[in-house]
Amino acid sequence: MAVRPKLNTCRPGPNLKPPEREDPPAPPGPRDVVVRCYDISTPELCQAMSLLAFKPAYWFPKLSIGVGGRVWSYDGEPEATYDAIIANAAGGTPLRTWNLGPTSKSDAEIDAVIAEMAATDYAPTEYDFFMRNCNHFCLDLSERLAGSWNELDAKFMDERVIAESEAILNSMPGGALQQAMTRTVTRQVQKIIIKSWRKEWKRALAEYEQEQGIPIAKRIATAD
Repeated sequence: MAVRPKLNTCRPGPNLKPPEREDPPAPPGPRDVVVRCYDISTPELCQAMSLLAFKPAYWFPKLSIGVGGRVWSYDGEPEATYDAIIANAAGGTPLRTWNLGPTSKSDAEIDAVIAEMAATDYAPTEYDFFMRNCNHFCLDLSERLAGSWNELDAKFMDERVIAESEAILNSMPGGALQQAMTRTVTRQVQKIIIKSWRKEWKRALAEYEQEQGIPIAKRIATAD
């Protein structure tokens, strides 16, 4: 399946407030592909982004994707994680949970898909705060594992989740030129921020696995 094109300019449209939290569907089956949407914003982050973008930023959506108890997200490279860690960062349960049904792929085949993505469209050099982030990755992987979303959910994902980053800079007074300059500066700054995020994420992983008594051989934090 072709990857979603990476935009070069911001898309039009408003940025909206986060959706109301809905109860998750029934517990997933052992091979069901499950996508969860969290809000990891803080007042400080929203204020900083609002100043940068010259428009209100209301929330920071973050997706995760899981199959059979394994969970992944993307912060410069695809990596395994736990939904509990994302929920802790978000300060609560996901706002939305989608069960896309079972995948026909084995764990080994899923690992191969993720490895291919990590080497191409989701290599570290492809990461972009606005145009190629964790939400793009999880949506793309979900379609590779379970096929296309239904029309209603696909519309919600595009307009309420993916659009948040892709449209956030579209009201800058300098238009396309200022957008491009801001993205150029951001690409330099994000290298430092991502390094800090990943360090904190690894610490959280290690602490969580220790607290949960996860056997050493199964721990994610010891994989690197």
